[in-house]
Amino acid sequence: MHRGHLLPLPTEPAVLANLVEIELRERLVAAAKTTPGVELRLGTERSYPDLELSGPAFGNTCYAADIKCARRTKSGKSLQSRIALYTGNTYFLWPQLKFSGILRPFDDYAGHLAVVAIYNFHKDRPERISDLRMVVQESWKIVSTRRASGTREYIGSVKDIEQLVAGQGEFASAEEFEAYWRAPARNWKKSLEAESLLRRAIEG
Repeated sequence: MHRGHLLPLPTEPAVLANLVEIELRERLVAAAKTTPGVELRLGTERSYPDLELSGPAFGNTCYAADIKCARRTKSGKSLQSRIALYTGNTYFLWPQLKFSGILRPFDDYAGHLAVVAIYNFHKDRPERISDLRMVVQESWKIVSTRRASGTREYIGSVKDIEQLVAGQGEFASAEEFEAYWRAPARNWKKSLEAESLLRRAIEG
């Protein structure tokens, strides 16, 4: 709304997804703040995860919750593109280290949750999206053996929506997933920050 007028949402996919993610984040924050036994810490737009959930309700352990948006194809059976779940060449590859792009070392989390909003896109409608479906899964359960992008260092999800909803990714366990994506054969691009952190760890 602008000066009392309702304006249509943007059509650019990244901007539209960002607006949906912001709204979802605000709703999750509001729910967490009113739920007994839940402690909350917020990430930034550029950090992983979006939310940290801890406290007595989580057995006094810490969980990562990351919000994602995914557009359906016209068939309605798959995602238009893979969801980028983790950055493969930094905090995921070196889970004991505290990178600038993560709130705490990856291994400090008891679990990692993907909160996914799946939607249909309509360029000619002012609201732009319809048939919003929310899916929450442990991230490893929706991981594929493919990167999310051919040019970026992101681990990608499966694209089949029913697989995603059922948590039927391409790995039988979190350990199998981690071993696959941390293997030298994945050939991740070198991270200057990782090299710096490793050097500091070695030198004490």
